[in-house]
Amino acid sequence: MDLTPIFRFVLPALTVFAVGLVGGTRRIGFRWAVFLSVILTPIGGFIVALASGPRPIPLDLGPWTTPNARPATTKRPWFRFGR
Repeated sequence: MDLTPIFRFVLPALTVFAVGLVGGTRRIGFRWAVFLSVILTPIGGFIVALASGPRPIPLDLGPWTTPNARPATTKRPWFRFGR
């Protein structure tokens, strides 16, 4: 079985997608991270995504409008409401 097509097409597509997932949690965003990883190679896109810094925590609490509705946290949750 010849593995050349996997290494030529599938592996680069997966690494570009992985860089996009990293960029989705950063200021650069998923689309720009994917675009830059295609243009600059996945390593360059990964470096740009890491250098862009984390996405800021939004001040909007969503459905919790009272201050004591949920505990205050400084960490960004791993999930997002409404997206």
